[in-house]
Amino acid sequence: MGDFLEQLSKYSTSQKIAGAMVLYAIIAAVLWFAFIKPTKDQIQVAQVRNVKLVEERNTNRDIAENRERWERQVELLNEELAKAIKELPNEREIPELLRRISSIGKKIGLEFLLFQPLPELPREFYADVPVKLKIEGSFHEVATFFDRIGKLNRIVNIRDISMSSPFQRSGKIVLTTDGTAVTYRFLSDAERGPETQRGRR
Repeated sequence: MGDFLEQLSKYSTSQKIAGAMVLYAIIAAVLWFAFIKPTKDQIQVAQVRNVKLVEERNTNRDIAENRERWERQVELLNEELAKAIKELPNEREIPELLRRISSIGKKIGLEFLLFQPLPELPREFYADVPVKLKIEGSFHEVATFFDRIGKLNRIVNIRDISMSSPFQRSGKIVLTTDGTAVTYRFLSDAERGPETQRGRR
């Protein structure tokens, strides 16, 4: 130790200051790379994770606070689906529905010149079931027929209506009315395409 101090005393003041500065720089570099920088990196990682955790917490809080609203919306969707299923006949009910439509028209006093089921038109989850109609009756009778069809507990739409060839019969003006009655039915899983079935899963 004495030899080191004796050797150090031989250097000038400026050399001693320069040496001290180099020593301090080395110590500072060691401290920076060994302790300060890793700690700083860890702090940055922790800050990023904290931001993500805060976002997740806020999202979960929003879900928890609005749980009843979301559950009610799900219930409403399920109710609407059940109503739609109820209003769409299945394949076995289609013939009976068509007989009912025909019966309604005859009771009103309409004469059916044509009642022709047409090929079904498959959609994604359901199929159109069209029936070509050609009927004779007064305007009031035709309007009553369409009104009663609209009040059925099954969905039936009347499309492409045209009235022509008026003539007088039994003291009333009779019109020939053409149109298409369209009802709908859900397709079974076997009838749906593979893409639709994969989408349901």
